[in-house]
Amino acid sequence: MLHSWLVMDALIVFFGAAALLAAAAIFRAKSLYGRVDAAAAAALALVMVAVGLGWAPLVTGRLEMMLAVALAWFAASIAFRKGGPESTGPFTGIYGAGVTVLAVWVLFSAAHGGGTATDHPAHQLGAILGAVMSCLLMIFAAAGWMMATFAKSANNKAHAVPRLTGIREALIAGGLAMALYAIS
Repeated sequence: MLHSWLVMDALIVFFGAAALLAAAAIFRAKSLYGRVDAAAAAALALVMVAVGLGWAPLVTGRLEMMLAVALAWFAASIAFRKGGPESTGPFTGIYGAGVTVLAVWVLFSAAHGGGTATDHPAHQLGAILGAVMSCLLMIFAAAGWMMATFAKSANNKAHAVPRLTGIREALIAGGLAMALYAIS
């Protein structure tokens, strides 16, 4: 299904917009953690743009290296991020690591067979169910990011999640949901 022009174009649009928002977040972040988190999100989005462009079989090693660095950052931030008053603690790192692992799965599937039924390396029931369940999880994550960004009570005028961050994460989660469905 990754050979469909509609899916490929949608991946380029979703992840291209997420990469632009992540690049903007690098400059707007007030802390080092925020800047590196945004850079890791930009790297993840750019890798997925490359998957959407069909470059995954050509430059797999470089793309895997970008995702490995992002995964290492998120894994390190789980252990070393301090729980300050405005900090989310280790949850940002856990979510980022999980999303990066799903992106690695999509990259691997796109690089080795492109998600077709005949060429898929692990086209077995467990892989199909795992991809579909991960797709549903990313749909809920995208909806949760949008609700955390735009839903507010009548008494509270502040947003819990900054708009750039919420929209970026919703685009990444929605794009991964689409990519996971395409490889299932």
